[in-house]
Amino acid sequence: MVLGLMTTGLLAACGQQTTAPQANAAATSTLSQYQSRPELQDADSQAILKQYANDPGLLEALQTAYGERPARTFTPDLPRIGGLSLASDRLAYVKSVGWGSVPFYNGQYAAYATSSTLPYPGLDWSRDGCSAPDGLGLGYREDFRPACNVHDFGYRNLKVYERTDANRQTTDEVFHSNMDIICAAKSWYKRPACYAASYAYYQGVRIGGGSSF
Repeated sequence: MVLGLMTTGLLAACGQQTTAPQANAAATSTLSQYQSRPELQDADSQAILKQYANDPGLLEALQTAYGERPARTFTPDLPRIGGLSLASDRLAYVKSVGWGSVPFYNGQYAAYATSSTLPYPGLDWSRDGCSAPDGLGLGYREDFRPACNVHDFGYRNLKVYERTDANRQTTDEVFHSNMDIICAAKSWYKRPACYAASYAYYQGVRIGGGSSF
């Protein structure tokens, strides 16, 4: 998985919508309250706080980590495998795996990664782990590897069988959710830094992942 640059300039160049100035100001003011927290004094977390100082999304991630807001959930609608055609069933299967949980992906990978025909021909099970987004969250490449594997499967197969912006965004949202689930299992002390890194990785694929899809 290749993660791209995450700068304000690149956001503008990619035509990403920017947040209203009032929201940015509120996020900056509130995020500053987290900068001195002992759980966020590692170099990765400080770099992420600096990079996303104006980003309400990072604020929401930290509020979730500290139990100040409910955990974000994302459950996409999945098409059913109906037996109508190979193409439609294969696409439904790709979405069920690429938009599914880490445990579901792991089970499918163990069963079918070495087969060229099962459960459907033409599936790409290759994976290359996580690439940290430009020096941010470097310590989480192994933590997030299971979520990166699911994301790799979604990107590498959907770009072949149904390459749309909506499918890429859904794959990225599931990636974010799977990373957050990994973070939620950590101790209370390690959770905030992990959620911050999860947000940085998510932004990396949203901004720089288009060329890989």
